[in-house]
Amino acid sequence: MKKAVFFLVFVSFRFLLNAQIVEPSFDSLTVSFRRAPSDTAKLRILFANKPMKYTDRADELLKLYQEGYILAKRQNDKVNRFKAVHYTAMTYLYGKVDESTAFKWLQKAMIEAEFAQNNLFIGWVYYAMSIIHHHQQNRAEMYRLLYKSVEALEKAPDPVDGPFVALSQNLDEDKKWDEQLAVNKRLLALMVKTKADVFPLITSYNSLVDALKHHPDKKNEMNFYHKKVMELVDKVSMTNLYPDDELIIASIYFKNNRPALALKHAQRVANLSEKTGFNMPVKGTAYKLLAEIYESQKQYPLALESTRKYQEIEIQEIEKRLTNDAGKKVIKAEAEYNVAMKQKEIEKQQLLTYLAASIALLILLLSGSIYYFYRREQGRKLELQRLNTTKDKLFAIVSHDLRSPIMSLKNHLMLVNWGALNQEEFNESAQYLNMQLGNVFDMLENLLNWVVSQLGGIHPNKENVSILPIVEEQLQLLSSAANTKEIALHTSINANQTLVIDKNHLAVILRNILQNAIKFTPKGGNIQLDYGKDDKGNYIEVKDTGIGMSAEKITKLFRLDTQTSRTGTANEKGTGLGLILVKELVEANGGAVQVVSIPKQGTTFRIFFKQ
Repeated sequence: MKKAVFFLVFVSFRFLLNAQIVEPSFDSLTVSFRRAPSDTAKLRILFANKPMKYTDRADELLKLYQEGYILAKRQNDKVNRFKAVHYTAMTYLYGKVDESTAFKWLQKAMIEAEFAQNNLFIGWVYYAMSIIHHHQQNRAEMYRLLYKSVEALEKAPDPVDGPFVALSQNLDEDKKWDEQLAVNKRLLALMVKTKADVFPLITSYNSLVDALKHHPDKKNEMNFYHKKVMELVDKVSMTNLYPDDELIIASIYFKNNRPALALKHAQRVANLSEKTGFNMPVKGTAYKLLAEIYESQKQYPLALESTRKYQEIEIQEIEKRLTNDAGKKVIKAEAEYNVAMKQKEIEKQQLLTYLAASIALLILLLSGSIYYFYRREQGRKLELQRLNTTKDKLFAIVSHDLRSPIMSLKNHLMLVNWGALNQEEFNESAQYLNMQLGNVFDMLENLLNWVVSQLGGIHPNKENVSILPIVEEQLQLLSSAANTKEIALHTSINANQTLVIDKNHLAVILRNILQNAIKFTPKGGNIQLDYGKDDKGNYIEVKDTGIGMSAEKITKLFRLDTQTSRTGTANEKGTGLGLILVKELVEANGGAVQVVSIPKQGTTFRIFFKQ
C-alpha cells in the first residue's frame, strides 16, 4: 500500500476537532452528558472529543449525536448542528466502516455547513468525502474534492493542514510534482496567514521539503525548510501527543536518520491498547513504519513480524469495506443525491416562476402607466423624466433588493429537498419557508400600495380612530420577529387616545415603522410606542435602541432616486420602499413625519397629525 493511503486515513483525526489531549472514556462522557446542568453544557461536553476516540462504542455514540442534534436545533446552534451531523458521518466511516451511510451523512453535513456559511466546515466535509473516494480508487473524484477542500479552507481563519498534505502526497505518488509544489506553497501561505501553532507548521514545512526534493534547482530552499522542520520537532513536547501526531514525528525522525527516536515513538503507538478506542488504521500505519525502521537496521525477523501485523489490520479494514459493498452503495448515494437535486430544482423553479410572474405584472402596470402618460402628456417633459427615474429605481429594487429573499427561499428549498429529512426537520423548514414568504408578501404589498398611489393617488377615508386596537394588532403581528431577536416591545398608549386618520393607512404606517425598528435594533434591544401632543398637533412616537443613522442618511430616507436600504442587525434584507410609503400615507392624511437619530444610540420616528 502506498504512503498516501495511510496519510489520508490518519491526518484526518487531528483535522476533525481541536480537542483536548486528555479525553474521557465513553462511559464517563455519557455520565457527564446526562448530568450537565444545561443544554449548552451538554453540547460542549458531547463535542469536546473526537468521534474516533469511541469507535468501539459506535452504536451508543450515534444515539448521543442524535440527541445532540436535537439540542443544537432547539438552540438554533448552527455550529453544533453541523458537528452532530458530521460526527455521525465520521462514526459510520471509522466506527462502523459503512462508507455508503457515511457518504449520505456527509451530504447532509454539507447542507448544514453551507447553511452555517462556514468555510472551515465545508472544507472538513469535502475532505472526508475525498477519503471515501480514495478508498474506492476513484482518484479523479478524490482530487476534485481535495481541491475543493483546500479552496474552502483558504477562506477560513483556521490553520488546517490535513487536506493539503494528503493532496500533496497523492500528487507525489502520481508524479505531478509541479502541482505538488504549488499546493505546498499554498499550504505555507495559509499557515503564515493564520499564525499556525507549532504542529501544523511542522507538517507544512515537512510536506514542502518532500515536494522540493523533486526540484534539484531548489536545493537551497529545501535545506532551509528542512532545518526549520528539525528545529520545531526538537522543541515539541512528546507527552500527551495524539497517536497520529506521534506517527508524524516518528516518520520525520526516520527520514532524518534518527532511527532510535523514530522507533521509540512508532512503538508507543503500536503498543497502545485497542480499548483506548483510537482508529485501527493508525495502529496499522505504526506497524508499517516499524517494519521500515527494522528493515533499515537489518533486524529482519522484527521487520517481518511488524509487516505481518500491519497486513492483518489492513486486510481487516478492506474486508469491512467490501462487506458493506461500499463502492456500489456510494454510487447509489450519489445517484439519489442527483435525483433529489433535480426534484429540488423543479420545485424551486415553480416557486420562482410564481414570484417572477407577480413581479412582472407589477412592472408591466407601472411601465404601462409611464407609456400612457408619455403619449398623453408630451409637453410635460420634466414629469416624464421624473417618472423614468422612478421606473429605473423601481426596476433596481425589484432586480436587486427583492431578489435577496427569493434567493433565500431558493437556498432553503435546497435544505428541504436535499436528502431525507425527518418530520420534525420538515416542520421546522416549513415554518422557515412561511416566514420567508411572509417577508416577500410584505415587500410585494408595499410595492403594490406604492404603485397604486402613483397611478391614481391616495384617497384616505378619514375618521376619528381609537389608536390602541390598531397598535395592539401590529405588535401581535410583529411579535414573532421581535422575539427572535429578543427585542422588547412596549407601549404607553391607552384606549382613550385617538387620531383623525384612515385606520387602514394607520395600520400600514405603524407596521412599516415597527418593521424598520426591529430590523435595525440589535438583539436584546427595546422599542417604545407613545402618544403625545404639542403645538404641531397630536403625534405617535416610535423610539428604538438600534444602530441609528447619520444626518445625511436621514435626508435621503424618503427619496426613491437614492439607495437607502441597509442590511439589518441580523442580516435582514429590505427594499427601502416601506418608509417612502409611510411618508406618502402620512402626508395624504394631512400629517408630517419627523426623524431624529443618533448613530449607535437609536432612532425616533414621530408622525404628527392636526387636531
